[in-house]
Amino acid sequence: MQDWKKVFSSQQLAIASMVMGILNENEIPAQSMNKKDSSYVFLGEVEIYVPADKYEVSMALINSLELSNTDN
Repeated sequence: MQDWKKVFSSQQLAIASMVMGILNENEIPAQSMNKKDSSYVFLGEVEIYVPADKYEVSMALINSLELSNTDN
């Protein structure tokens, strides 16, 4: 994913999906990369990427969500 930047990551698939949905609702294209282990689902994270030119606005939007238990 050239020219895409990671804006969010979480071990919880539901939270990552919610963030991706909020980005898409705000007309910010987002892609997820699931790096969870298929055998040990408690290992790994789901990462959310946006185009580099949308990075700043995406980070502002994500920070305004005040999510807990995430490691951005």
